Parts: sequence; C-alpha cells; structure tokens
Amino acid sequence: MVAVIGTLLALLVFFALFGVFITQYVPLWMEENESQLSNQLQTSLSTLKSGVDDQYLIGGIPSYSVPFTLGSQSVPLFAQPTVATLSYIAGCPGGFSPTTGAPQQVGACDFEHISYTAGKLATGSQNNSYHQISPSDYLAVVVPSRYYTPVSYFFELDGVSEAQNSVHQWMLVPPPFNVTNNSGAISLTSSFLVLEGPAETFSGQGSKDVTSTYLSTTNVSSTGRFENPGGVAVTFNISITMGVHNVCAWYNYLYNMSYNALGKSSSTLWTLTGAQSGGTLALPPTSSICAESLTTTYDLTLKILSVTYAITFIAQDKLSFNAGGL
Repeated sequence: MVAVIGTLLALLVFFALFGVFITQYVPLWMEENESQLSNQLQTSLSTLKSGVDDQYLIGGIPSYSVPFTLGSQSVPLFAQPTVATLSYIAGCPGGFSPTTGAPQQVGACDFEHISYTAGKLATGSQNNSYHQISPSDYLAVVVPSRYYTPVSYFFELDGVSEAQNSVHQWMLVPPPFNVTNNSGAISLTSSFLVLEGPAETFSGQGSKDVTSTYLSTTNVSSTGRFENPGGVAVTFNISITMGVHNVCAWYNYLYNMSYNALGKSSSTLWTLTGAQSGGTLALPPTSSICAESLTTTYDLTLKILSVTYAITFIAQDKLSFNAGGL
C-alpha cells in the first residue's frame, strides 16, 4: 500500500513538472526561437537593401546573393518550427492608365512618381521640368509566429519596413532620402528604385537565396533646369507620389524627415497627404493609431516648394530566387 501511494505521489510530481514544462518553458523557448528568426530575416533584408544601394550608388558588384533563413528552431517532440513565407510580387498588375496616368488597379500598385516643376518664373525663363513614373515589384516576408508577435517585412521602393499586424509599423532601413534647409536654401536627395524580376514564393524549412542583379543607374539633378532670363538659377517645386503597402511606416518617415528640416507643414512650404481607393487617408498626426490594411496599397504625396537644388538616383535592379535552398 505504501509503495502504491509513493508511486502515485511520484507520478503526481512528474505530471506537475511536466505541465509546468509544457505551459511555461516550451512557450518561452519557442518565443525565443521565433524572435531569433525575425531578427535573422531583418538582417537578411537589411543586407540585401544595403547591397542594392551599393550597386547603384557607388558601383558595387553587379550580382550577389543573400540567404534568407525561413524556419525557426523547434522544441523536439513538443513544438514544431515556425515557417516564414518569402514572396517576390509583381508590384503593379495592369500598369497605368494611358489617359490619366493613374494605376489601372487602384489599391494594388507599388509605384513612384517624381516631378521637378517650375516655381514662380519670370517671362522668358528657362523651364526644363522633369517627370518620371514607374511601377516596382516588391519583396515581402511574413512570419506567422505562434508565440512571438506575428510580423511582416517589406522591401519596397528602396526602403525596408516592418509591420506587427496593421497597427504598429516602422521604417527599419530608410531609402537614401534627405532634406536639408541651409539658411533658406532647400536641398533634396532622393532615390527612385525600380525592382524587376519574375514573381516567386517560397515557404519551408531551411533557407532560400535571393539574388540581386544590377541593371542601370541614371542621376537626375536640377542643375541648369530652372533659370531666370539672366541665367541665374531660381527655385522650383518637387512632388513625390508613391504607392506602398506599409503606408504608416512610410508616412511617419517622410513626415519626420520633412518636419525636422523644414518645420511645421504648410501649404506654402511642404505638404504630405495620403489617399486610398475612394478618398483621402487619415494618418498620423491626424489619426493617433495606424490601422491600415497590409494587403492593399495606399498613395502618399510629398510636395516641397521653393527648392534650391535636388538630385535623384534613378535605378533598376532585378531580384530573383536561386534554384537551390536548404
């Protein structure tokens, strides 16, 4: 009888400890594994974006590959690994309307449109405006974590952003975009990166290499474009419109960059507005919480007036998945 009671007590202790292991230790272990997976994917995306920038800004190597680890570690016998999905997606199906220039499929178009236009010019002044619009593909990584926070990453229009569901969005690695104001002389540096390549998706344990192949670069500047009749450079206006998925990350980045350089937004100096299919888009600081969908695109338009000098790097790059993978 004593032996039976002792055995039962031992089993009770075992099952109690086993229950603690299942309910407490396994979730903590898997949370750490999923966090590590997210950190690895952040590093891979940052490395890829940095390499693409090197290719077109300073003439880096024309082709290179970056491995993306898509599966987390597991807890043997107790928890399966978490598997991320890596997708390279056609950014603008249908292209643009030949009459309006707007995307044919509103809400489903990654694109950028930049224009240099004349400001207040006297009669006879030189006005060599510049316009460029192009769709761009984008790279998306979705990590459907079960213990850590589910997260999505986007490499679109030369920026790497992160979204934890649709509420919390950040710009992880910004594009080479910079606004300065030196005693009233406003300067702007920006990029116009077009990503090309076949649409592909991969999901599974192990890793998949993403290859970046440099295609072309053209530098466009305002030098000599806008001058008065005496040949003296005059100020001009810049408008940048972009269609993006992770809209709050882009909005906050562009807003903070412009605000820090130019002060409070005004219709006479700079404005940043958002639009979606059917009307305007409420975003910070108008809306305190960003809860926009990650499955549709939104348009942001930044207008800066009375610009003194600007340069834009127009670049094309091809992304593709290697045939292999571990």
